[in-house]
Amino acid sequence: MSDKRTKIFGLKELELTNDDLFVRKPITGNFDDVKVIIDETHVAIVLQNGIALETYRPGMYSIDNKKSAFSKSIDETLRLELFYISKTAKIRVLWGTPSLFDIHDPNTDVPAKMGASGEMEIRVLNPRQFYIELVGANKKFTVEDLKERLKGLILARIEPTVNDFIESERVSLDRLGEEKMSIANKIKKDLAHELGLNYGLEVSNFIVSNINVVEKYKDKVSIKQQEAKCPRCGSLLTPGSKFCNNCGARVQ
Repeated sequence: MSDKRTKIFGLKELELTNDDLFVRKPITGNFDDVKVIIDETHVAIVLQNGIALETYRPGMYSIDNKKSAFSKSIDETLRLELFYISKTAKIRVLWGTPSLFDIHDPNTDVPAKMGASGEMEIRVLNPRQFYIELVGANKKFTVEDLKERLKGLILARIEPTVNDFIESERVSLDRLGEEKMSIANKIKKDLAHELGLNYGLEVSNFIVSNINVVEKYKDKVSIKQQEAKCPRCGSLLTPGSKFCNNCGARVQ
């Protein structure tokens, strides 16, 4: 039977669930009377005055200056905290461009404006790196702060990625909506590399749910497309072409 004086810290005591990405909890009192339980779904980082010490895997640990795994890092006179991080929780980030940005149709050179929106899911891949790079000594850092940081990273990539994709794939603006999955995969790949390398995060899903090219620009593209067709075979001409790429007819 456990000593009644023993204070236990675990998911239940902290009211922490598998849906919570992280939580910080101070350990108070005599360290010799504390046990820490880490469930299979989590890891815990021991913090001393806000500095990350060792990362501990699932199990039960006694904080005892002479006997425990914590002993080599603990000084009773200093502030001690636990930072629990879920290995399974995924955070859903909804994003959307705050304003329209400039694009152009690669086949007609018509300038246009568009916006986009979607969502992303992330989880913690490297707990220690995640804590050090994103949370650190900032006690007020929350999941909402994390979401805002991630939104900024996403939005910084939307305009250059879409423009690069349009140009490299020669996608007409009236067909851009059909390429949402391809654009999403390209952005996911870039984000996955940066978030994994710099923040210890994994992108488990990335979706572009909406691409909105302003309608009046689509109409201009349609008109230009009609004007830019080969008079012999009807194929769409590359802007500035003197000959049709399909049949070879001279068009200028």
